[in-house]
Amino acid sequence: MYLRDRGWDFRDLPNLRQRTKTIRWDLRAQLDADEHGHGGGEYRYAVALRLWRYLGVDEELLTWAPPGQSPGEPLELLRRKGRKASYLNRATGVREEAVIPRLPASVMSTWDPHRDRQKHPQALRFRQWVERFRSYLIWDPKVLRNPDRGRYEEMGQSGEHLAAVLGRLKERSPASFTQLVTRLRRLFPTLSDITVSGRGWGRRTVRLHEGDGTEVVFNSQQMSDGVLRLLAVTSLLHLDRIPSVITFEEPENGVHPQLLREVVQTLRELTQRKAPNRCQVFLTTHSPYVLDEFFDHPEQVYCMERPHPQAGAKIIRLSENRQLNVVRESFRTSLGEAWFTGLLGAASR
Repeated sequence: MYLRDRGWDFRDLPNLRQRTKTIRWDLRAQLDADEHGHGGGEYRYAVALRLWRYLGVDEELLTWAPPGQSPGEPLELLRRKGRKASYLNRATGVREEAVIPRLPASVMSTWDPHRDRQKHPQALRFRQWVERFRSYLIWDPKVLRNPDRGRYEEMGQSGEHLAAVLGRLKERSPASFTQLVTRLRRLFPTLSDITVSGRGWGRRTVRLHEGDGTEVVFNSQQMSDGVLRLLAVTSLLHLDRIPSVITFEEPENGVHPQLLREVVQTLRELTQRKAPNRCQVFLTTHSPYVLDEFFDHPEQVYCMERPHPQAGAKIIRLSENRQLNVVRESFRTSLGEAWFTGLLGAASR
């Protein structure tokens, strides 16, 4: 999906120009139990993608250890190599083997959440968590402005369905919608209200109201890029189901530097929710102002750099940078200024 949205083909990936090459991920997660009380514990998922006639899964391994288990071997729930897979039936305790089609997706995608819950309670808990990952690209103001039809519950990758999401929120949870407007009013004192034209499946448009005495109404085509993006980011706090993981690409784009603190604070609030709406947020940024908001939490920042064009990317946790203490003493409150001058690495190439 990521490649498709950019008009790329998997053959455009440099490390897949040879059919023997693979892309690998290794993920570890500590999850709470689901609504049925199943699946709490520590997971490790390793997956490798390989090019056949298409880009698909070649290997995968899923292990699980229950909460509080003493160090030892975790339980292997799933192992796959090519078309051969073995998985543990938790209902019987028997390991089953199967030859599967050349699926481009995980074996877990073939299991029914209701029919197979007793067989694979932990694996389905992990799958549920992964299916709630949401990746937001640079939100395009042209997309955010678009009128919309339908009863969408969340926005698309580029900001699609903002009007439908806000309209649904106002109809189903007026108190939450009022909280959203009140929060934005603190940032934009002239704001008096936000309304959404249309109802249900009809054509919907966002409108911004300003003024104390004589009111002026702006439709979404007349609203600034920054207001639209702040409106979209704030709406995430009021979703019925908060995503388990959110990735943002440069959420600061189009937002006034003085308001970037509000963007970061909103994303922080998403990470402070309790189960089942617990959320983890990853964002990329080129803004020194955004980096300044992490002055007291360098362990939450990772710097990525590539030493030379043929080298792979290197990721270093900022709290492990040997220059950090010197930089903090010299620049007092601004990590961004130190990064801008190249003292923290991750310099542009």
